[in-house]
Amino acid sequence: MAMVIAVLALALTLVAAGCSSDSGDEESPGPTDEESGDLAPGSAAINIVDLTFEPTTITVASGETDIAITNADTVDHTFTLDDDSVDQAVAAGENVTITVDLSASVGFHCVIHPAMTGMLQVA
Repeated sequence: MAMVIAVLALALTLVAAGCSSDSGDEESPGPTDEESGDLAPGSAAINIVDLTFEPTTITVASGETDIAITNADTVDHTFTLDDDSVDQAVAAGENVTITVDLSASVGFHCVIHPAMTGMLQVA
């Protein structure tokens, strides 16, 4: 009797595994718009965490783009475009939104922490 139960248990396990819709061959989805920093047309988001801009590269359309910047660090930062057309202070814990009007890609950095850099890539 124990042998019959063991065989039935094994058979049920194999059937259940065969019915699974997860074959393991499926590709994982790419980053969502929010994960990549690309949001609705004309908007983007940057988080400042652990002395780093996240994401470091953001693709935006040519023209005006609203950028929401969240400073999750415990120290102040700036969001400064490399061409100096924008220099926005972002205090620790602060959320700010700026509007940029771009026709070409431009880098950005933090004046206080020069190693913090990123790129606004115009598509």
